[in-house]
Amino acid sequence: MSDPRILVVGASGFLGRTICEAGRECIPASRSGQGHLQMDLTDFNQVQRVMEETRPGWVIHAAAMTSVDGCEREPDVARRIHVEGTQNLVRACEKTGSSLIALSTNYVFDGTAGPYGEDDTPHPLNVYGQTKLEAEQITLQAGCLGIVVRTAVLYGYHPLCRPNFVTWAAGALAQEDEIRVVTDEWANPTQVNELAVFILDLCETDFEGVVHFAGKDYLSRFEMVEHICACFHLDPGLVTPITSAELGQDAERPLGAGLQIDRAHRICQPSLQSFEASLRQLVQTIGDPKRFLGH
Repeated sequence: MSDPRILVVGASGFLGRTICEAGRECIPASRSGQGHLQMDLTDFNQVQRVMEETRPGWVIHAAAMTSVDGCEREPDVARRIHVEGTQNLVRACEKTGSSLIALSTNYVFDGTAGPYGEDDTPHPLNVYGQTKLEAEQITLQAGCLGIVVRTAVLYGYHPLCRPNFVTWAAGALAQEDEIRVVTDEWANPTQVNELAVFILDLCETDFEGVVHFAGKDYLSRFEMVEHICACFHLDPGLVTPITSAELGQDAERPLGAGLQIDRAHRICQPSLQSFEASLRQLVQTIGDPKRFLGH
Protein backbone atom coordinates (compact mmCIF):
# COMPACT_ATOMS: atom_id res chain seq x y z
CA MET A 1 0.00 0.00 0.00
CA SER A 2 1.54 3.27 -1.12
CA ASP A 3 -0.01 5.42 1.63
CA PRO A 4 -0.77 3.70 4.96
CA ARG A 5 -2.94 6.51 6.32
CA ILE A 6 -6.56 5.40 6.67
CA LEU A 7 -9.30 7.85 7.57
CA VAL A 8 -12.18 6.10 9.37
CA VAL A 9 -15.44 8.05 9.01
CA GLY A 10 -17.99 7.07 11.63
CA ALA A 11 -15.26 6.27 14.16
CA SER A 12 -17.62 6.63 17.13
CA GLY A 13 -19.78 3.73 15.92
CA PHE A 14 -19.46 0.01 16.59
CA LEU A 15 -17.59 -0.91 13.41
CA GLY A 16 -15.64 2.36 13.26
CA ARG A 17 -14.28 1.93 16.79
CA THR A 18 -13.36 -1.69 16.07
CA ILE A 19 -11.46 -0.73 12.93
CA CYS A 20 -9.57 2.02 14.74
CA GLU A 21 -8.55 -0.44 17.48
CA ALA A 22 -7.44 -3.17 15.08
CA GLY A 23 -3.77 -2.24 15.14
CA ARG A 24 -3.37 -0.26 11.90
CA GLU A 25 -2.59 3.42 11.45
CA CYS A 26 -6.06 4.94 11.41
CA ILE A 27 -7.26 8.53 11.70
CA PRO A 28 -10.67 8.60 13.44
CA ALA A 29 -13.35 11.06 12.33
CA SER A 30 -16.93 11.35 13.54
CA ARG A 31 -19.82 13.78 13.71
CA SER A 32 -19.43 14.15 17.48
CA GLY A 33 -15.71 14.83 17.21
CA GLN A 34 -15.17 13.59 20.76
CA GLY A 35 -11.53 12.51 20.67
CA HIS A 36 -11.78 12.40 16.87
CA LEU A 37 -11.57 14.81 13.98
CA GLN A 38 -15.00 16.37 13.61
CA MET A 39 -16.67 15.43 10.34
CA ASP A 40 -20.38 15.84 9.67
CA LEU A 41 -20.91 14.13 6.32
CA THR A 42 -23.82 16.42 5.47
CA ASP A 43 -21.49 19.46 5.58
CA PHE A 44 -19.38 19.35 2.40
CA ASN A 45 -17.06 22.17 3.49
CA GLN A 46 -16.24 20.32 6.69
CA VAL A 47 -15.73 17.03 4.83
CA GLN A 48 -13.44 18.70 2.31
CA ARG A 49 -11.44 20.46 5.02
CA VAL A 50 -10.78 17.22 6.93
CA MET A 51 -9.84 15.40 3.75
CA GLU A 52 -7.43 18.14 2.66
CA GLU A 53 -5.83 18.25 6.12
CA THR A 54 -5.33 14.47 6.36
CA ARG A 55 -5.00 13.47 2.68
CA PRO A 56 -5.45 9.76 3.44
CA GLY A 57 -4.60 6.97 1.05
CA TRP A 58 -7.85 5.26 2.02
CA VAL A 59 -11.17 6.37 3.48
CA ILE A 60 -13.38 3.81 5.24
CA HIS A 61 -16.96 5.09 5.25
CA ALA A 62 -18.65 3.41 8.23
CA ALA A 63 -21.03 6.25 9.15
CA ALA A 64 -24.74 5.50 8.90
CA MET A 65 -28.18 5.98 10.35
CA THR A 66 -28.31 2.44 11.72
CA SER A 67 -31.92 2.34 12.95
CA VAL A 68 -33.86 0.69 10.14
CA ASP A 69 -37.18 1.79 11.63
CA GLY A 70 -35.76 5.26 12.29
CA CYS A 71 -34.94 5.58 8.60
CA GLU A 72 -38.52 4.62 7.74
CA ARG A 73 -39.89 7.29 10.10
CA GLU A 74 -37.42 9.97 8.96
CA PRO A 75 -36.60 9.28 5.31
CA ASP A 76 -35.28 12.79 4.69
CA VAL A 77 -32.71 12.40 7.46
CA ALA A 78 -31.71 8.96 6.15
CA ARG A 79 -31.25 10.38 2.66
CA ARG A 80 -29.13 13.29 3.89
CA ILE A 81 -26.80 10.96 5.77
CA HIS A 82 -26.60 8.01 3.39
CA VAL A 83 -26.96 9.60 -0.03
CA GLU A 84 -25.89 13.23 0.28
CA GLY A 85 -23.24 12.36 2.87
CA THR A 86 -21.71 9.73 0.60
CA GLN A 87 -21.81 12.15 -2.33
CA ASN A 88 -19.90 14.72 -0.26
CA LEU A 89 -17.31 12.14 0.74
CA VAL A 90 -16.87 10.94 -2.83
CA ARG A 91 -16.35 14.51 -4.09
CA ALA A 92 -13.67 15.04 -1.45
CA CYS A 93 -11.98 11.71 -2.27
CA GLU A 94 -11.89 12.67 -5.93
CA LYS A 95 -10.11 15.92 -5.04
CA THR A 96 -7.50 14.27 -2.78
CA GLY A 97 -7.04 11.12 -4.86
CA SER A 98 -8.08 8.91 -1.94
CA SER A 99 -9.56 5.43 -2.38
CA LEU A 100 -12.90 4.73 -0.72
CA ILE A 101 -14.43 1.70 1.02
CA ALA A 102 -18.13 2.23 1.78
CA LEU A 103 -20.09 -0.09 4.03
CA SER A 104 -23.48 -1.30 2.87
CA THR A 105 -26.05 -3.88 3.85
CA ASN A 106 -27.85 -7.09 2.91
CA TYR A 107 -31.02 -4.97 3.15
CA VAL A 108 -30.45 -3.82 -0.44
CA PHE A 109 -32.11 -7.17 -1.31
CA ASP A 110 -35.76 -8.14 -0.88
CA GLY A 111 -35.01 -11.47 0.78
CA THR A 112 -37.02 -13.65 -1.61
CA ALA A 113 -34.07 -15.55 -3.13
CA GLY A 114 -31.12 -15.40 -0.71
CA PRO A 115 -28.36 -16.01 0.06
CA TYR A 116 -27.31 -13.43 -2.53
CA GLY A 117 -24.18 -13.02 -4.61
CA GLU A 118 -22.65 -9.70 -5.57
CA ASP A 119 -24.12 -9.82 -9.09
CA ASP A 120 -27.70 -10.45 -7.98
CA THR A 121 -30.10 -7.58 -8.61
CA PRO A 122 -30.90 -5.46 -5.52
CA HIS A 123 -34.52 -4.70 -4.66
CA PRO A 124 -34.77 -2.97 -1.27
CA LEU A 125 -37.99 -3.10 0.74
CA ASN A 126 -37.37 -0.14 3.04
CA VAL A 127 -35.87 3.35 3.20
CA TYR A 128 -32.69 2.11 4.88
CA GLY A 129 -31.98 -0.35 2.07
CA GLN A 130 -32.98 2.09 -0.67
CA THR A 131 -30.76 4.92 0.56
CA LYS A 132 -27.83 2.55 1.14
CA LEU A 133 -28.27 1.24 -2.43
CA GLU A 134 -28.14 4.79 -3.77
CA ALA A 135 -24.97 5.35 -1.73
CA GLU A 136 -23.49 2.22 -3.30
CA GLN A 137 -24.16 3.55 -6.78
CA ILE A 138 -22.50 6.86 -5.93
CA THR A 139 -19.42 5.03 -4.64
CA LEU A 140 -19.14 2.74 -7.67
CA GLN A 141 -19.54 5.61 -10.13
CA ALA A 142 -16.93 7.79 -8.39
CA GLY A 143 -13.86 9.20 -10.08
CA CYS A 144 -11.69 7.42 -7.50
CA LEU A 145 -11.19 3.77 -6.62
CA GLY A 146 -14.39 2.67 -4.90
CA ILE A 147 -15.27 -0.50 -3.01
CA VAL A 148 -18.66 -1.42 -1.55
CA VAL A 149 -18.68 -3.97 1.27
CA ARG A 150 -22.12 -5.40 2.03
CA THR A 151 -22.54 -7.09 5.39
CA ALA A 152 -25.29 -8.40 7.68
CA VAL A 153 -26.31 -8.52 11.39
CA LEU A 154 -23.15 -7.14 12.95
CA TYR A 155 -22.45 -8.45 16.45
CA GLY A 156 -19.78 -8.45 19.14
CA TYR A 157 -19.11 -6.22 22.11
CA HIS A 158 -17.66 -2.77 22.70
CA PRO A 159 -18.27 -1.07 26.07
CA LEU A 160 -18.81 2.35 24.46
CA CYS A 161 -21.32 1.24 21.84
CA ARG A 162 -25.06 0.60 21.82
CA PRO A 163 -26.30 -3.00 22.00
CA ASN A 164 -26.51 -5.08 18.84
CA PHE A 165 -28.88 -8.00 18.34
CA VAL A 166 -26.66 -10.49 20.20
CA THR A 167 -25.85 -8.29 23.19
CA TRP A 168 -29.46 -7.07 23.42
CA ALA A 169 -30.80 -10.62 23.53
CA ALA A 170 -28.16 -11.91 25.95
CA GLY A 171 -28.48 -8.88 28.24
CA ALA A 172 -32.28 -9.00 28.35
CA LEU A 173 -32.39 -12.74 29.04
CA ALA A 174 -29.68 -12.44 31.70
CA GLN A 175 -32.01 -10.21 33.74
CA GLU A 176 -34.86 -12.65 33.02
CA ASP A 177 -36.80 -10.39 30.67
CA GLU A 178 -39.12 -12.11 28.22
CA ILE A 179 -38.29 -11.32 24.59
CA ARG A 180 -39.99 -11.92 21.24
CA VAL A 181 -37.78 -13.11 18.39
CA VAL A 182 -38.72 -13.71 14.75
CA THR A 183 -38.41 -17.17 13.24
CA ASP A 184 -38.64 -16.17 9.57
CA GLU A 185 -35.79 -13.64 9.12
CA TRP A 186 -32.58 -15.35 7.96
CA ALA A 187 -29.06 -13.98 7.50
CA ASN A 188 -25.44 -14.82 8.29
CA PRO A 189 -24.47 -12.84 11.43
CA THR A 190 -21.13 -11.07 11.13
CA GLN A 191 -18.55 -10.85 13.90
CA VAL A 192 -17.39 -7.22 14.04
CA ASN A 193 -13.68 -7.98 14.54
CA GLU A 194 -13.63 -10.31 11.54
CA LEU A 195 -15.27 -7.62 9.41
CA ALA A 196 -12.80 -4.96 10.61
CA VAL A 197 -9.80 -7.14 9.69
CA PHE A 198 -11.30 -7.90 6.27
CA ILE A 199 -11.87 -4.21 5.51
CA LEU A 200 -8.32 -3.29 6.49
CA ASP A 201 -6.96 -6.19 4.43
CA LEU A 202 -8.89 -4.83 1.41
CA CYS A 203 -6.71 -1.72 1.65
CA GLU A 204 -3.74 -3.94 0.72
CA THR A 205 -5.38 -5.18 -2.50
CA ASP A 206 -6.16 -3.70 -5.90
CA PHE A 207 -9.79 -4.86 -5.78
CA GLU A 208 -12.58 -2.50 -6.73
CA GLY A 209 -16.31 -3.08 -6.98
CA VAL A 210 -18.76 -4.90 -4.70
CA VAL A 211 -17.89 -7.63 -2.22
CA HIS A 212 -19.99 -9.39 0.39
CA PHE A 213 -18.62 -10.18 3.83
CA ALA A 214 -20.60 -11.99 6.51
CA GLY A 215 -20.40 -14.93 8.87
CA LYS A 216 -20.19 -18.53 7.70
CA ASP A 217 -23.48 -19.65 9.33
CA TYR A 218 -26.89 -18.92 7.79
CA LEU A 219 -29.35 -18.68 10.69
CA SER A 220 -32.76 -17.30 11.59
CA ARG A 221 -32.92 -14.72 14.35
CA PHE A 222 -34.61 -17.33 16.53
CA GLU A 223 -31.80 -19.82 15.91
CA MET A 224 -29.27 -17.13 16.83
CA VAL A 225 -31.01 -16.71 20.18
CA GLU A 226 -31.07 -20.47 20.71
CA HIS A 227 -27.27 -20.44 20.36
CA ILE A 228 -27.05 -17.44 22.70
CA CYS A 229 -29.09 -19.28 25.34
CA ALA A 230 -26.91 -22.37 25.08
CA CYS A 231 -23.59 -20.52 25.22
CA PHE A 232 -24.50 -18.09 28.01
CA HIS A 233 -26.62 -20.63 29.93
CA LEU A 234 -29.77 -18.53 29.66
CA ASP A 235 -33.40 -19.66 29.84
CA PRO A 236 -34.85 -20.35 26.36
CA GLY A 237 -38.30 -20.43 27.95
CA LEU A 238 -38.15 -16.63 28.09
CA VAL A 239 -38.05 -16.46 24.27
CA THR A 240 -41.35 -16.28 22.37
CA PRO A 241 -41.14 -17.19 18.67
CA ILE A 242 -43.12 -14.90 16.35
CA THR A 243 -43.14 -13.93 12.68
CA SER A 244 -41.73 -10.72 11.26
CA ALA A 245 -45.24 -9.58 10.32
CA GLU A 246 -46.45 -10.14 13.90
CA LEU A 247 -43.65 -7.97 15.27
CA GLY A 248 -45.20 -4.96 13.52
CA GLN A 249 -42.05 -2.93 12.85
CA ASP A 250 -42.18 0.34 10.92
CA ALA A 251 -39.90 -0.93 8.17
CA GLU A 252 -40.49 -4.18 6.28
CA ARG A 253 -37.54 -6.59 6.60
CA PRO A 254 -36.21 -8.93 3.90
CA LEU A 255 -36.80 -12.46 5.18
CA GLY A 256 -34.04 -14.41 3.42
CA ALA A 257 -31.29 -11.86 2.86
CA GLY A 258 -28.16 -13.90 3.53
CA LEU A 259 -24.96 -13.13 1.64
CA GLN A 260 -22.71 -15.42 -0.38
CA ILE A 261 -19.07 -14.76 0.57
CA ASP A 262 -17.10 -16.68 -2.08
CA ARG A 263 -15.64 -13.48 -3.55
CA ALA A 264 -14.38 -12.32 -0.14
CA HIS A 265 -12.57 -15.63 0.28
CA ARG A 266 -10.93 -15.26 -3.15
CA ILE A 267 -9.74 -11.72 -2.38
CA CYS A 268 -8.44 -11.99 1.18
CA GLN A 269 -8.86 -15.59 2.45
CA PRO A 270 -10.45 -14.50 5.75
CA SER A 271 -10.43 -16.90 8.67
CA LEU A 272 -13.97 -17.15 10.00
CA GLN A 273 -15.24 -18.74 13.19
CA SER A 274 -18.65 -20.33 13.48
CA PHE A 275 -21.37 -18.30 15.21
CA GLU A 276 -21.24 -20.67 18.18
CA ALA A 277 -17.43 -20.43 18.47
CA SER A 278 -17.63 -16.62 18.36
CA LEU A 279 -20.28 -16.65 21.10
CA ARG A 280 -18.15 -18.91 23.29
CA GLN A 281 -15.24 -16.51 22.82
CA LEU A 282 -17.55 -13.68 23.88
CA VAL A 283 -18.51 -15.67 26.98
CA GLN A 284 -14.83 -16.02 27.89
CA THR A 285 -14.20 -12.31 27.32
CA ILE A 286 -17.31 -10.88 29.01
CA GLY A 287 -18.44 -13.53 31.47
CA ASP A 288 -21.75 -12.30 32.92
CA PRO A 289 -23.97 -11.08 30.04
CA LYS A 290 -25.60 -8.56 32.40
CA ARG A 291 -22.54 -6.45 31.57
CA PHE A 292 -24.13 -5.87 28.16
CA LEU A 293 -26.81 -3.81 29.89
CA GLY A 294 -24.28 -1.15 30.84
CA HIS A 295 -24.15 0.27 27.29
